[in-house]
Formats: sequence, C-alpha cells, structure tokens
Amino acid sequence: MSDRVKEILAKVDHLPPLPAVVQEILSQLQDPDFSMNRLMGVVRMDPGITAHVIEMCNSPYYGLRTKVSSLQQALVILGSQRLVEMVLSGQMMGALRQGQKGYRLARGDLWRHSMAAALLAQRLGEKLDFQEIPALFTAALMHDVGKLILSEYVARDFERIETMVAQGQSFWEAERAVLGMDHAALGAAVARKWNFPEDIAAAIAFHHDPERSQKHRRLCHLVCLANLMCVTLGVGAGAEGLASTFSAELLAEVGLKHRELDLLLLELKDILDQAADVLALAG
Repeated sequence: MSDRVKEILAKVDHLPPLPAVVQEILSQLQDPDFSMNRLMGVVRMDPGITAHVIEMCNSPYYGLRTKVSSLQQALVILGSQRLVEMVLSGQMMGALRQGQKGYRLARGDLWRHSMAAALLAQRLGEKLDFQEIPALFTAALMHDVGKLILSEYVARDFERIETMVAQGQSFWEAERAVLGMDHAALGAAVARKWNFPEDIAAAIAFHHDPERSQKHRRLCHLVCLANLMCVTLGVGAGAEGLASTFSAELLAEVGLKHRELDLLLLELKDILDQAADVLALAG
C-alpha cells in the first residue's frame, strides 16, 4: 500500500460519527422489528430535520393535495419508507452540498446528482420489482460519498487523470491508476466506518463495475444504472461525465433492452423535471 493510499484511508478513520438520527435509520434498514416511534422521537428533537421533511412533503414532486404541517401528518400520508428517505436525505445534504473542486462540481452539484440517483433508483426498483427499496434509495444517495475525501487528491492530479480519460479509460479507472484508490472503493470504506449495512457498502464499492460484485448483485447493478442515467441526463456529473456508457452486461443483468432503456430515460427525465424543487434544496 502506497503512502498516499495510507494518507487517504487515514482520513476515513478521522471522520466524525454519524448523527443519531442516521444511526436510527440504519438500524431500521437492518431490523424488521424497528419501531418507527423511536425514530420519530429522535427526529422531533431536531427542528432542522423537521423543517426539511415538511418542505419536501409540500414540494410539487410528491403531489399531495393536503398541505403537510407536521412529522406525524407526513408519516400518515406518505408512510414510513418515504419519511425515512426524507430524513436521511436531509441529514446527508450538509455534506453532499459542498463543492468538489477535483470533480469540477460546484456547490450543490453533488447533492443534486446523489438525490437524483436516489429518486431514479427508487423508481427503477419499483418498476423492476426490487424488494429492498429503502436499501436501494440509501445506496444510490450515498454512492459518491468517497468524493468528499478524494476530491482534493483528484484536484492535484487532474491533468493526468484527464489525459487517461481522453485515451479511453473511465474516470474511476484513471483515479485508481493515478492515486492508487478510486472514489467507489473509498466510499465503501466510509460506509463501513459509519456501520452501514454490508449490502449498501457493496453497492457503493461496485457502482461503476457491478460485474465484480460477488453478493448483492442486483442492488449493485441497479445503483450503477441509476448513476449512469443521471450522468446521461446531465445531472451533476461534473468531470466524471467525460466517460460513461451503458454496457450490454448491465442491461441484461437488470432485464432491460436498449429500446426499453430509451423509453425509461424519457420517463425518468420527467421524474427529474417534477423533482426540480427537491434537487434545488441545497442550492
């Protein structure tokens, strides 16, 4: 292991712990007997989270006829799954909204990309009968978390990485060749540091090359597909959008044909248009 890789991984060890509300959400993802009342008790203690949830509930994306004014009302109308997703996104917005110079991402770009990937992954999971939607939403939301640490290193060697991309390598392959570490592997290390479930850590690790995944393959492939769709639709891709393609293996794994993919992209573009106000929350 090179000294630079050791330096990068050391930053993972020094990350602050997750907020209590995120720890409660992770408990729910792993515990089928989780009490929603316990999570509500934690959320109610934070007016910022409450405000975020209510703002999201009242956005045009959710299309509610009744104006939501409380967490309890949000839970009744939208259900526990949607409420958990809103709380999680609100908690991660602070970190994901920061600009990432190495990836040519302005303030808010990484949040928009991450949230868009989560919304698209959720819809993909529903259309393709995937049973673990909360884990899929969470993995898609967190798939680029490694960029929070790796960005400064990418910035230092951006010209070398850009040259390799111009020669035909993917951005993450160029990262790994130049830095000894890519943002996907680093993101998985962050997820494990924060005690995320292993299926989510795996989906983060393999969101660019799901064929390498040994377990949780369908989750890994769906997160990969959601990410690529965001890039294709031009949502917060930054420099990484320089080299991204849909492979035949990926489409076969999730059970889509190219014609179906084209139609799905049109449908998902409409979803993102409807969610424009949600994606702009971190502006």
